[in-house]
Amino acid sequence: MAKAGDALLALNRALQGFDVSIKKATSRTVVYTVKSADRTKLAVDVNAALKRESVSFQANVKDNESSFPITIVNIKEGSVNITYKVVYKPLKGGGSGAGSEVTKLGESAQALYASMSNVLGKNISESDLTQTNFDKAIKFAITDEDFNRMKNELPDDWIHSSILGANELRKRFDDKVFEYHRGSNKVDQIENVFKKINRIEKAFGDINKWSPADIYIIRKGFNPNILNGETTLKGLNERMYQLIQEEKLIGVSLKKIESNRASISEKNFPNDAKISKASFRGTSSTFESMDGYIIWGTSPTEKIQFRSFGVGDGLSGWQGEIKGASANQGKISLGPLNYILKSHGVGELPISTESASLARQNSDKHAKDIAKLMMDYGIIKANEEDAVVNTIKGKSEKYRYSKWLVLKLLIKMRDMNKKVADEITKDLYLYASSQSSFSAPYLKLE
Repeated sequence: MAKAGDALLALNRALQGFDVSIKKATSRTVVYTVKSADRTKLAVDVNAALKRESVSFQANVKDNESSFPITIVNIKEGSVNITYKVVYKPLKGGGSGAGSEVTKLGESAQALYASMSNVLGKNISESDLTQTNFDKAIKFAITDEDFNRMKNELPDDWIHSSILGANELRKRFDDKVFEYHRGSNKVDQIENVFKKINRIEKAFGDINKWSPADIYIIRKGFNPNILNGETTLKGLNERMYQLIQEEKLIGVSLKKIESNRASISEKNFPNDAKISKASFRGTSSTFESMDGYIIWGTSPTEKIQFRSFGVGDGLSGWQGEIKGASANQGKISLGPLNYILKSHGVGELPISTESASLARQNSDKHAKDIAKLMMDYGIIKANEEDAVVNTIKGKSEKYRYSKWLVLKLLIKMRDMNKKVADEITKDLYLYASSQSSFSAPYLKLE
């Protein structure tokens, strides 16, 4: 136990020149908040100053005052033992800024913390967040984020999440030399292969629907150029699965861990049971509404709504939205819908611009075509076809744009083989949650 005068003087000297404030003071505990642009270096400097003054202290202590390790000095004043805690905070406040900046920081930090756990060969805790360990970890964490920001500006809740995530990843992937990538050249190589194939197959409008992986765990020395030989999404996904099994290239989707336990689940693996209840159970539409539904579940509310979601004149944005028992579960646009229909050999719907052009022209022929589709579907009777033409012409352009595509889809689904309709409905459902049979296999860390 250090003498009161010497210890306090040494502590004050160590903190001199920094932004220091007293966060809390009681008869037995004093908590200092010290801010610096580099809190890991700050901790090293404070500890070094205390050591020079021969003051006993505890470094890198896990404490409820902060998720970043603190320094503790115990001082006896008379008969009372007083604990002085030094809590390190970044000058910028940690993690403030736009959502995309926070996402970039959080994902990159998870790569850094996972690297630390793997490099140290153990589960890490707050006490391991030292300058030395960060310097070791960054050699295998290749991200597009600034190293100092990952060390110093990560909010406490993300530190907690990143530690749990790192330890869970190490539990599954250890004893090998891995690199942890976010926004790196190797990630670009992977994504460029997908983009090249997708320009031809037009399966996805958003790369996150193919793979929502936020970071990639890559065996040191592995070159993603091996993927360049794939020419189809099916082939690419099969190769991605093979590389996961060989522990050479593993995509990981991240979700902030707010409990005290992390878990990893497999998505889009060949043996994935998927969502078995998503099967074709019928369709519905009415004359007045521009929308229509494919019913997929056991509840009346479990259906896929198709209509124009476009703004302005509404002659764009025709897509399906998955409705569930309690909440909406994602959307699928016309391009990916046509990819699914084509993959099952049932033919595609007309493109959006064709429907928009016909809706604007508002010809008698187009109104009669919509009326015939209504008669075929059963919305109107055969002898009502001519009577509703003027009504259809009097509807909005948005109505004609949406309804024409809706009826063509619903009739197509109704008339096809039930087994094929089941598979298409399942693919529509799974696409919305990045789990379609056309998506890449990945792990979800949450």
